[in-house]
Amino acid sequence: MVSKKCVLATLAAFVTSFVLGYIIYEPILGGFFAANAGTATGVIKEAPVFWQIIIGQLCGAGLLVTVLSWKGVANAAEGFKAGATVGVLLSLYFGFMTLGTMNTSTLNAAIVDAVVSLLLMGVAGSVAAIVLNRE
Repeated sequence: MVSKKCVLATLAAFVTSFVLGYIIYEPILGGFFAANAGTATGVIKEAPVFWQIIIGQLCGAGLLVTVLSWKGVANAAEGFKAGATVGVLLSLYFGFMTLGTMNTSTLNAAIVDAVVSLLLMGVAGSVAAIVLNRE
């Protein structure tokens, strides 16, 4: 059952991951990922399609809040741990599946993305847990 708390936690996790993701992936690690783009050409869009990114981020936040609610997290620390676990596992899943099937990234990029995803989803999980456990 979708509750008001779940919707608010999803929105909080979305805003957290969207803002932190932009800061980390664009100005901080943009050059690194450009240098580790693999041998495929023409795969990165010059101008991102933000409505598509927003839908993806909302789905990720919804997945995170679903896991947190199933797990029954009680505080921000538990939310960070669960979010970090979900983030790193999803990132490694996608990263290694991509490495095995496409020329769009490198092993270094997959590993760095896993670390970034661990941090992003961990922080988003903390925020979501706080919202879920508010009175």
